[in-house]
Amino acid sequence: MAAKKRYLFRYLLIAVVFCTVCVIYLGRLFYVQISGRDNTYDADTTMRVKVQAVRGEIYDRNGVALVSNKYTYDLTLSYLELSSVGASEANRTYLRLLEALDVCGARDTHTEKYFPFNGTYPNYEFSPESQDPNSTVNYRLLRMLKDKGMKEDATAQELVDELIDSYRLLETDEHGNRLYTDYKVDRLIRLHYDMDALQFSASNDYTFCEQADLALMTYVKELGLPGVEFRVTAERVYNYPGYASHILGTVGPIYAEEWDYYNEQGYQMNATVGKSGCEAAFEEYLHGTDGEWLITLDAAGNIVHTEVITPPVSGNDVYLTIDINLQIAAEDALKENVEYVQENDGGAVPEFPCDAGAAVAMDPETFEILALASYPTYDLTTYNRDYNTLLADAARPLSNRALRETYAPGSTFKLGVAIAGLTEGVIGSDWTYPCTGIYTRFDDYQPRCSTWPHGVSRVTLTKAIADSCNCFFYELGYQLGISRLDEYMAAMGFGRETGIELGEETGVLAGESGTTVWNPGNTIQAAIGQSDTRATPLQLCAYICTIANGGTRLSAHLLHRVVAFGTGEVVYSDEVLRSSPLSQVSISSDVQNQVFAGMKQMVSDSNTVRRFLSQSGVSYSTVGGKTGTAQLDRYLTDEATGETTRYQITNALFVGVAPVENPELVISVVIEKASSGSYASLTAARIIGAWEDLRDAAAAASDPDVS
Repeated sequence: MAAKKRYLFRYLLIAVVFCTVCVIYLGRLFYVQISGRDNTYDADTTMRVKVQAVRGEIYDRNGVALVSNKYTYDLTLSYLELSSVGASEANRTYLRLLEALDVCGARDTHTEKYFPFNGTYPNYEFSPESQDPNSTVNYRLLRMLKDKGMKEDATAQELVDELIDSYRLLETDEHGNRLYTDYKVDRLIRLHYDMDALQFSASNDYTFCEQADLALMTYVKELGLPGVEFRVTAERVYNYPGYASHILGTVGPIYAEEWDYYNEQGYQMNATVGKSGCEAAFEEYLHGTDGEWLITLDAAGNIVHTEVITPPVSGNDVYLTIDINLQIAAEDALKENVEYVQENDGGAVPEFPCDAGAAVAMDPETFEILALASYPTYDLTTYNRDYNTLLADAARPLSNRALRETYAPGSTFKLGVAIAGLTEGVIGSDWTYPCTGIYTRFDDYQPRCSTWPHGVSRVTLTKAIADSCNCFFYELGYQLGISRLDEYMAAMGFGRETGIELGEETGVLAGESGTTVWNPGNTIQAAIGQSDTRATPLQLCAYICTIANGGTRLSAHLLHRVVAFGTGEVVYSDEVLRSSPLSQVSISSDVQNQVFAGMKQMVSDSNTVRRFLSQSGVSYSTVGGKTGTAQLDRYLTDEATGETTRYQITNALFVGVAPVENPELVISVVIEKASSGSYASLTAARIIGAWEDLRDAAAAASDPDVS
């Protein structure tokens, strides 16, 4: 029923677009008959009107609308038409448009964003913003100077003189009188500069004003100006501002350097296309195809006939794998987690405060991504306005850390090492190691166990996972050898693509091919997740999913299904991915259970993890987890003395499964610059709590006997 309502709504939108176009032209009759204007056509006139296709909308897995459309009318200028009428006629057109804004009270619909001067003509001086090397105004000013063949240190007056000459603003009539007053020159130079700054060209029309109302549209149409047209524009509406921004992405115009590609795909020059995130990744499904109508007007300006030359074809609707409620929980949890570490982490390095993190939640059976969060984040509704601030932010909110940042996996890597050791028969379920706090196999290299003493003389696998005993895994890594170890870890996704549609960093799997000299000392460091291995939070989550899925690694993905507008036909389903694993390694249920037993005990033994789970309404006995604390070096140089100081900081990691006996949810979390892996379990606990609430609510809704 909900789908039928959405389709009906979209059909109504198409009808509204047509009716609005009709109203615009009927407005001409008003001006002829009511306002006393007497200009008429000698015969029927035909006009072609482009109708933008409805761009597909984006939903979560449950059909909740994440990105929808709002339709407005923009007044645009065509470079091809205006360049053909000559500079004088073009300037006349611009002035009449500017006057139309005044007459209709619509000056706020037109903005000139990049004008580099303060003052009015002829008394201009460069504005402070134009001289700020970090500002967009300065960037576009320097590009303008380069395009004009001028030096970067040109004065304001030199640039004004060049612009006045380029734009033909000091022309005179046959009597030698100036065509434009200083006031008109000021308005024209501002407009021309903005058009040049936005690279107004044959492949890039200029939007003169946005969200024009009926009065302005009617008035401008009556003027009959060359190269001026109104276009129906679909503005994207983000129904959950500030959430899922890294996932959903942005849309924008086709840039000049992109035109050849989009032209081959059949796009119009003024098309709106996906620029990042899902908007770009699923452009082929979302974009639709613009249509064209032929409208015939009689001598009085009345519409007497309409003909559809090419009907617009609406874009398809895209359903993502994420649950927006879980996504919100993940993003809120990351923010809470970072703030908690800032206030409570006594082991942190003050010079490098915790300020960022990432989290991923997935279904281990399907590898569907249920939540993918990065902190800090941003708001898509204010993205364009905030872009420069976001770009300059040292915490890099524009970076999707879940996909684009790689981290040493630390002790979370040990789970895979245990899988390899058990499967290869290097260790058995009863194998133990006598950890004394120092690994003594080598005379010249004897690393320590950071969690010793363990309270027992010999460490079992379960205890080694729960306590994160380095010496146990040093020995296991040594006995496996780097070749066998890497074979298993690669099959579980380290150093390999996950399949995500948005693009990603693939990380690094430490091994003999990655360094000129490899020795047993390198191998034992690799076995505890230190060495050169790096992975994204998504890779870590997919790695644990592979273990939970019995060794079958599927494509991690965000595209759940694609539904054709109007018919409801499913044109794509992610079920096709389940028959094509990316890699496979045999993990028996016995091996899997031994690793999960260690993860379950790890949660049970950690006061911090248990506390966070309890706060989230989760029973710790149902959760398995593994913390990781990965060390890395950072350096600061004293500007006064020139001395450089090395600081050793750590990232906190946590991977988890729920329920531990038969995992339905897998989570990975990274909190940057936190001193203990247990800190990252706060985010995991909040996500698991939200997931259990959603699961219970769904079960109650499907059971009529539950009140």
